Amino acid sequence: MIKFKHIRSRIAFTFIAVMVVVQLAALVPLKYALVRHASQLADHQVNAGERVFVNQLQHNTQNLKQAAQLLVTEDAFRDAVSSRDANLIQSVLATCQARMRAQIAYYLSPDDSLVASSGNADSGQEVQQAILQNRNGTLKFDIVDGKPYQLITVPVKVPEAAGWLVMGFAVDGRLADQMKQLTQLDVTVLQKMPQHDWQLVSSTASSQVANILVKTVADVYRQPLSLHKVDLAGQAYHLKIRTLHESKDQVLLVVLQASVTPFVQDLNAWFQNMLMLAFAGVLLFAGLAWYVSRQTTRPLAALVKSADDMAMGHYEKEIAVESSDEVGYLGKALNSMRAAVLQRSLSVQQLVFRDELTGLANRQALMQALQQVIARHADAKEKFGLVVINIQRFKSINNMLGRQFGDELLRHVGQVLQANTLSPQDMVARLDADAFAILLPQADQAKATRYAENIQHMFEEPVQVQGQVMHVSIAMGIALYPEHDADAGALLHHAETALQAAKAKQATWIVYNTALELDQSDTLVLIADLKQAIQQNQLLLYIQPKIDVTTRKTRGGEALIRWVHPEKGMLLPDQFIPLAEQTGLISEITDWMLRRACEVVADYRRQGLRINLAVNLSARDLNNMALPDQIVALLTEYALDTTALSLEMTEDSLMQAPERAAAVIGKLAALGLPLAIDDFGTGYSSLAYLKQLPVQALKIDRSFVMFMDKNADHASIVKATIDLAHHLGLNVVAEGIESEEVLARLARLGCDEGQGYFIGKPMPEKDFSIWLERWEGQNEIDIDIGDDLSFAVNPLDTLPKF
Repeated sequence: MIKFKHIRSRIAFTFIAVMVVVQLAALVPLKYALVRHASQLADHQVNAGERVFVNQLQHNTQNLKQAAQLLVTEDAFRDAVSSRDANLIQSVLATCQARMRAQIAYYLSPDDSLVASSGNADSGQEVQQAILQNRNGTLKFDIVDGKPYQLITVPVKVPEAAGWLVMGFAVDGRLADQMKQLTQLDVTVLQKMPQHDWQLVSSTASSQVANILVKTVADVYRQPLSLHKVDLAGQAYHLKIRTLHESKDQVLLVVLQASVTPFVQDLNAWFQNMLMLAFAGVLLFAGLAWYVSRQTTRPLAALVKSADDMAMGHYEKEIAVESSDEVGYLGKALNSMRAAVLQRSLSVQQLVFRDELTGLANRQALMQALQQVIARHADAKEKFGLVVINIQRFKSINNMLGRQFGDELLRHVGQVLQANTLSPQDMVARLDADAFAILLPQADQAKATRYAENIQHMFEEPVQVQGQVMHVSIAMGIALYPEHDADAGALLHHAETALQAAKAKQATWIVYNTALELDQSDTLVLIADLKQAIQQNQLLLYIQPKIDVTTRKTRGGEALIRWVHPEKGMLLPDQFIPLAEQTGLISEITDWMLRRACEVVADYRRQGLRINLAVNLSARDLNNMALPDQIVALLTEYALDTTALSLEMTEDSLMQAPERAAAVIGKLAALGLPLAIDDFGTGYSSLAYLKQLPVQALKIDRSFVMFMDKNADHASIVKATIDLAHHLGLNVVAEGIESEEVLARLARLGCDEGQGYFIGKPMPEKDFSIWLERWEGQNEIDIDIGDDLSFAVNPLDTLPKF
């Protein structure tokens, strides 16, 4: 982009640029119109030349026909024919040929046999065939002895005998020259003989153009076009191709050529004159624009100097306004601005304590308010509460739905919090991207926890943002004064510590206590123990059964990971999987689960059960481009095919790095491994993105399924998900089936598979066979052990499944 030091230069340049654009806008279409007009003139010339050419050929034919008819009526010719003396007829035929200036001549008897000829007998057979096809004396061309001729055939009638007189006139350069004089077009005659390429007979064009034309016509003459536009020797030509003769083995063409170059040259000379006039106009306009710009910007320069004085803090001098136009209005506006600067500077100071996006107080304002409230409550020994709130999965929302949507969601959450404070003295502040704080100056622990419960209920129902309905999940941490601390910074830190604990334990809210600080040290110990647990085989594989919802036949199960800690006993996934994700140990757990899954499948297949296990992948796994090769190596080691394993991944894990995840998933799908989306409905993935993934199934999250018999909204969500999945050609698996009513309703909605405590709790792998036998007997179904049974191995199962 061009930068200008002075506004007068910008004004002059703008006007000149506009002038140039206007001229170009006129000249470019004009140039195009001239080129098109030149082409049209060439078209007109070649079409007119074609009509002249046809008329001239017909005129020549008529003249030759009349001359031939006069010859056959002469006594000498009639006497020779009547005598039937071949030698006499041959002599008279030679005389006729000379008088007509024909190159070949033949006489055929009434029975169409050759009597006399000026050429050889073999060529007479060719003429004989031509006469049989055309005896009316009209325009006729043929190739005789490899040369093109125009043939004139007239009947010979005498009392004693009759026959046919044929005169042939060579198609050579004389015909082409005659046509060029009449049509002003180049004329080229071409012929095609059996087992020969196209040959040039004659042409009025240059040898270079004629030779190129031979190759060009061979390519285009059979195209169903009335006019051919070609390039010959670097010049544009318009061609008209007329077929003079065409048989099975022979073709005779005449090509009329009109060059576009003369017309273009004439029009270009006129266009160059127009271009010179336009250039002169631009120069004249440039001088005028420069003069006007200097006169216009002179008072503006004075205003700029006054503005510079104001920037230096000199507000006492009023700007002199001498004109009543826009420049005068600008001077008055600067005078008004001078008086408002001080007031605006005060407003800027207020913005330091205000969040620009939500309009709420910011962290600095909250800390100031905390210090003021602590100072007031210290003497009165009153209590107050501080609640910190975090929007969970907000990063995924921003990544999938866009920053504009995320900003609108933050404003909506801020409005909800502001509208549900306990008293007018309460303060709502935005701490950072997805965190808010509520200062409750008149609340003890009971009021603070009731407030947290109220906020929780507010967000249990879906919210609507920009026309899109979605569930917002929040976590809260609560700190109290003076129980937890009397310092503003420490109090906020304790509330944030409680918030982190709530997120780690998947609780809605937690009140701070000192044990939370101890939990952090316990966490470090647990991380160290987890490394040893993987190496010392302290992890176990549990299986929760899965059935066909309609037939209630066993379809397989979901396998869950358990950790038998030497001191803490049995630990569930939600107690150690988040730590594994934070430290990167999740990759080692996935490797353990993949290998253990292959061992279980191989063992079941040795027992006659052909099953497959679906291993859940984390976000880190979906970024591992070597994962497909690792799985292939495991399958090879345990002599299993790709149907032995299937893989599941959550929406959130897909969305953390969509492009890289899609690449890994594509490789896995190419191996033939079945893929499924787990916990569907709890994330914020794009349906358009999911549709592009090569997955075969969706698993509806248990939070929607458990109470669908009592909650109409949850039932509607489940039904919509089933319909959507089936429309996309995907199977649907429902988690969290806890009653017969839910199972029956899922069957009516068309759900494919289901699992839950009503069907069976997670169990050690060795107990699955026992459950399978009991389930078969209870439901009186026949299970073909040879069929594939689908099991889901979920190392990332963070829900409290036992």
